[in-house]
Amino acid sequence: MNRKRMLLVAAILGLLAATLTYTYIRSIQVTGIPEVKEVSVIVATSDIPPGATISPNMLRLIQTPEASLHPEAATKANEVMGRIAKAPIVQGEQILLSRLLPAGVTPSLTFAIPDGKRAISVAVNEVVGVAGFVKPGDRVDVLATVDDPYREETITTTVLQDVEVLAIAQDMEEEVDKKPKVSTTVTLAVDLLEAQKVTLAEETGTLRLALRPIATRNREWVNPTIGSDLGTAASPQVAHEPKPQAPTKVPSAPKAAHEVPTPSPIPKPAPEFTVEIIRGTDRELVSVKAN
Repeated sequence: MNRKRMLLVAAILGLLAATLTYTYIRSIQVTGIPEVKEVSVIVATSDIPPGATISPNMLRLIQTPEASLHPEAATKANEVMGRIAKAPIVQGEQILLSRLLPAGVTPSLTFAIPDGKRAISVAVNEVVGVAGFVKPGDRVDVLATVDDPYREETITTTVLQDVEVLAIAQDMEEEVDKKPKVSTTVTLAVDLLEAQKVTLAEETGTLRLALRPIATRNREWVNPTIGSDLGTAASPQVAHEPKPQAPTKVPSAPKAAHEVPTPSPIPKPAPEFTVEIIRGTDRELVSVKAN
């Protein structure tokens, strides 16, 4: 009897130990794999450069662990739609609100400056600005008229060629069907050396802009134009009239002794010619007598 009771007690203890072991293992498995909570986040489907306006094809909604969500990340598409990127956004990156300009704010001129260039503004008027027909995005040549101390005369030279126009006054974009208007400043995209040249030219002389055709990107190198070049190019060739030939003397018959000598004929005045002389932009008519 004691033996049977001992076997029963042993069986009960073994079952209890197995139950406790199973419960312990289950508790370890449950506590070892914590529950992961996922949230929605907006990511970029492609690289977004600075100045680009966020459109629907640039966005994608994904699920990510809550611990991986950036505090500034957008979780809804309407939070970023239509806003402008002020910093580059990489494909697959969570779109952070701090990398976008506030809603309704347009980008500054900084975003429009090409890499390696500087923006410099020059004063213009109706003549300099090609009568208001220069628009943002056009390309121009910059001409300067300055006094040359070596030649002691005024010259006109091409300072810059094929320069992009970034803005007219405060307008950075060309409006459709916008009428030409006279502005006070034109902002150009130049490198640092070109910025020095155009600044010196503006301080020492006057500037003009020459509007280039849209498809023309070549550069021409010409010598500066001086005042004498204008006179040479504009001087008309004066037609030289033939000189009048002297009349041929015919020997007269011998005079008789009683004849009275005939008086000598009065010489005719020498013919006069009018010559037009051009000095720069001044013209003068001068009378010249033939020898």
